Parts: sequence; structure tokens; C-alpha cells
Amino acid sequence: MTDTPHPPPQWRSTVPLYIHLGFTLDALDDGRSQVRLAFQPHLGNSRGEVHGGTVAAIIDAAMSQAVRSLVDREMGVATMTMTLNYLAPAKGEIICKGSVVKRGRSVMFTEAEVFGEDGALACRASANYRILPKTVYDKKPQP
Repeated sequence: MTDTPHPPPQWRSTVPLYIHLGFTLDALDDGRSQVRLAFQPHLGNSRGEVHGGTVAAIIDAAMSQAVRSLVDREMGVATMTMTLNYLAPAKGEIICKGSVVKRGRSVMFTEAEVFGEDGALACRASANYRILPKTVYDKKPQP
């Protein structure tokens, strides 16, 4: 029996911010995702920890990708609400695990957790995402 290598997961949307910040998609399937970020000093706060805004960005990425894993690629996804509870400093490389908790046709409820490289739970979050029809992207701005 031979082990067949699995192809790496693919982002379900192209977001320039993900590239700019250096996010890596570790896993994406069936309403769940895992996104990783190697710490870089410019992503930190004055204490040398991962900045809270950087943590919020990876959380939004992980939760929205979890949602996108359940809809057609042509559909849009928009963050409606997002609540973050910072529990401890996020230090070093961080990992965010996102999941869809409640799936609806037009809105999905999600949760996420962020862990620092020491394994400590740094942040828990929840959010609602609106599922947008394909036609949202077909409209061109009027001159």
C-alpha cells in the first residue's frame, strides 16, 4: 500500500491582505479551516507580541474560509459581525482554527480560536457571515 500525497489546501478566495500579512492555509474542508502566521516584528505590538489587529485579521481569514468551503466558489462572503475575546498575549507563530457552527442559506455563524506557539489559547471569536449571490461580482461600476 502506497501513501498518496494529498495536495495542499487552496484558498477559496484571493485576498491581497492574506498575502501581505503572510498567512499560510494549513487545512480547509467541510466548514473547518486552519490558518498559520509566522511572527514578524512588523506584525507585533510595543511588547513584541502579535498585535491584536493582526490576530483579528487571521481570525477573519480562518472563519471566512471555513464559510467559503461550504458554498460555491462563485458566491461572495461578507463579514457582518465579529466579536473577539483576547485571553492571553499571542506570542510567536500563531495558528487559528475556524469552523462553521450554524449553516444557513444566507447567513452562517462561525467560531475561531487562536493559539500562540507556546500552545496557549490567546483569543476566541465568533462572527456572522453573509452569503452573497454571484451577481454581486458581475456588476460593473457606472461611469
